[in-house]
Amino acid sequence: MRTLFLGMGILTGISLLIFFVYNKSESSSRKRKDIIAALLVLCFLSQITMAQKNVKEYVSANALEIKHIDIKDNNMTDLEAFGKAIGESRIVALGEQSHGDATTFEAKGRLVKYLHEQKGFNVLVFESDYFGMTYGFEKVAKNRDSINNFIQNNLMEIWSKCHKTQDFLYEYIWQTQNSQNPLLLAGFDCQFHSEFSIKNLKTKTREVFTKIANSDEDIANAKIITENLHQTYYWTREIPDSLALEKGWAALNALLLNKNLINLSEEEKLLVENIKMSYDQFIDVLHKRLYQDYNYAKRDKQMFRNLLWLLTERFPNQKVILWAHNSHIAKNIYQFEHTETKGLMMGHLLGNKKLNPFTYYALGFTSFAADVVWANGQYATIAEKPKKNSFENWINPNWKYAFIDWKNWNKNNNTETFFMKGSLEAVQHKNYNYLWNKAYDGVFFLRNIDGCRRAETKDTTK
Repeated sequence: MRTLFLGMGILTGISLLIFFVYNKSESSSRKRKDIIAALLVLCFLSQITMAQKNVKEYVSANALEIKHIDIKDNNMTDLEAFGKAIGESRIVALGEQSHGDATTFEAKGRLVKYLHEQKGFNVLVFESDYFGMTYGFEKVAKNRDSINNFIQNNLMEIWSKCHKTQDFLYEYIWQTQNSQNPLLLAGFDCQFHSEFSIKNLKTKTREVFTKIANSDEDIANAKIITENLHQTYYWTREIPDSLALEKGWAALNALLLNKNLINLSEEEKLLVENIKMSYDQFIDVLHKRLYQDYNYAKRDKQMFRNLLWLLTERFPNQKVILWAHNSHIAKNIYQFEHTETKGLMMGHLLGNKKLNPFTYYALGFTSFAADVVWANGQYATIAEKPKKNSFENWINPNWKYAFIDWKNWNKNNNTETFFMKGSLEAVQHKNYNYLWNKAYDGVFFLRNIDGCRRAETKDTTK
């Protein structure tokens, strides 16, 4: 506040000095009136600019309307402010409050189109099976039927089967494949679930573990690991056999004990890491310790490792879009030692320049009202009504969609917390008082969010 008044005082003083100098050399009454009017306008404008002394005023003054979320509309001028905000970021992450937010998915499809066509982003990486999405997409024929069938059977069904993603996933993506800059797909999650993984992962695992098996015991353990690997697959509709899971996990730990993996490439080491993480997660679930001692963040640490590998090895010269939940992309609002990553989410690690050398922009999503459900029928949620004095109530009530960038607000290192339904891991669609301007570089607002209806199987032959 002292800085505010000091700045206004200096500006007013300079203005008055100019006025008196001018007045001394010019006796015209009309010119004196003109300059007084000009000075008053100048002072008024300076007060508007400098008087954004709290976050509510900043939001009211700087939020911008987004006209629509229709991917079929090629007029994208309303997204130019978003494009300017991300600057030269190499990574742009698009969040969501929950995995059932159909309207958000529609908005994200349009944002991906804008980033691809106007900002040079040619890779879209989903919070989905890194092995199946990345290697599978590389191998699939780049025609309409093949691309669409691949998406149907490899992307997580929370997105691939949601009715609001159909135009983006099954019309837009394949159409880019014949362009000079096709949109490439990949995944960064360590949870195996895709058709490609189910068909190919065991063979690849057997091939890699053969390289580190130095004894008959190692060979036997490698066989046990591979035979029971399917117990760690997600979304297969099968309940894992706990004994088989424990057996495979024990064999994996025995095989890796005191091994330096010197015979493996970095790509193969990454596969081993993901297989171990997949086993570890199911063991944590089995022993009901998934949310103890930050075990849930083990997955995020591995997703970060997968993403860095994609950025440095698979797509070294490409700008990348991330499609994920808000909780995975949010930055850490506190400073932390770069060697200590316990309990940190993927976005926390991406936001740390000592760990991530690439520029990163996180776009969080929030909404005024939401009645949502996942495409598979799970996790129906009705959002809490926003607090009276919350971010959602600061947005122009006539706007359906809006965007705000926090860059100018954060220049002064503001530490004012405020309520918003930014949806971290434990507060999805709930009001939460937090330093949201530090968690996200920008926020996309939606007035209302509908849930997903399960789309009928896409007929790719039409």
